[in-house]
Amino acid sequence: MRIGRIHKLAAVALSCSVGTGTAVAQGSVQLYGTVDAFAGSVRFSGDVSSKVAVQSSGMTTSYWGIGGQEALGGGLNAEFALEGFFKTDDGQFGRFPGDTFLGRNAYVGLNGSFGAIKLGRNTTPWFISMMLFNPLTDSAAFSPIFLHTYNTLPGSPVNLTVAGDTEWDNSILYQSPGFGGLRFNAIYSTGESTGHQGKHSYGANVTYFTGNFAATAAIQRVAVNAFEFIASGAAYQVSYIGGLSYDFATFKLFAQYAQSDNHFDGQSTQHDRTTQLGTSLPLPAGALMLAWARTWHGGNETILAARRDTATLAYDYPFSKRTDAYAAWRYDKVTGFGPGNSFAVGLRHKF
Repeated sequence: MRIGRIHKLAAVALSCSVGTGTAVAQGSVQLYGTVDAFAGSVRFSGDVSSKVAVQSSGMTTSYWGIGGQEALGGGLNAEFALEGFFKTDDGQFGRFPGDTFLGRNAYVGLNGSFGAIKLGRNTTPWFISMMLFNPLTDSAAFSPIFLHTYNTLPGSPVNLTVAGDTEWDNSILYQSPGFGGLRFNAIYSTGESTGHQGKHSYGANVTYFTGNFAATAAIQRVAVNAFEFIASGAAYQVSYIGGLSYDFATFKLFAQYAQSDNHFDGQSTQHDRTTQLGTSLPLPAGALMLAWARTWHGGNETILAARRDTATLAYDYPFSKRTDAYAAWRYDKVTGFGPGNSFAVGLRHKF
């Protein structure tokens, strides 16, 4: 099944070499990336009205990268990657105002039979586990669980649920070799300054792929900076995620459960729980993707509890291996806010 093969190849590539983008040959340097933009009507829950817009990064966050690898002998290789996000719609660098120039990855490392060690700014294992078991992968605009995890709605009682970024500064990342279908990754971020989001932050994940079945689990602990996280005053946050997928040949099912526990100096704990279900279906021309996620905020799971529901239906049509077009509809609803519907068509090109 075409969709199943794509997800398996992506899983192996991301588990072995998080964030390096296109594979690079030994002793070479390559330029690579993705340009993605869409046009449509955009409205989140709580927005007064819809807005007609041309925006960047519908299915993939637009980025560029330079990466290289050199064989050092004895099976040991040196590698590096310098990668930055950009906004296709207005030409600015970064995903948002104030984003760092090399926001996607910036590391140097060694790899061999022992796995890989990378020093610098690295993509977190938690994010990789979230992305690999998501029919909409890393779509920051339309993936429900991505939006619930990293998106903030002004005034909403349910905002981003995971502290920190998808990448951590000042980090050491270890990636294991494959043990059959089993791999694991671990990251530690030193922070280097008081109040930095990476201070005493660490995490790990494990992925398992065998036949049509796959599973993952990840955990991370982040020292919370109140400026960047809605749980102002929390001392630290521990987040978990688990995911399953099964390819039935005619369609593929995905399931994810994530939980974030925000600890307030041992006095109390606030919980956010997110569940996502999804599927991808190959069509004679292209593929159809469907995902729904619900987040409970605060741990009081009653009819009056604050929650967010988001559903997305998307269609992707490949013109070639490097260029595809897509159309998407997104529904978004937060407790106490009016619903928001978005419609968009976009184009994505990989180089």
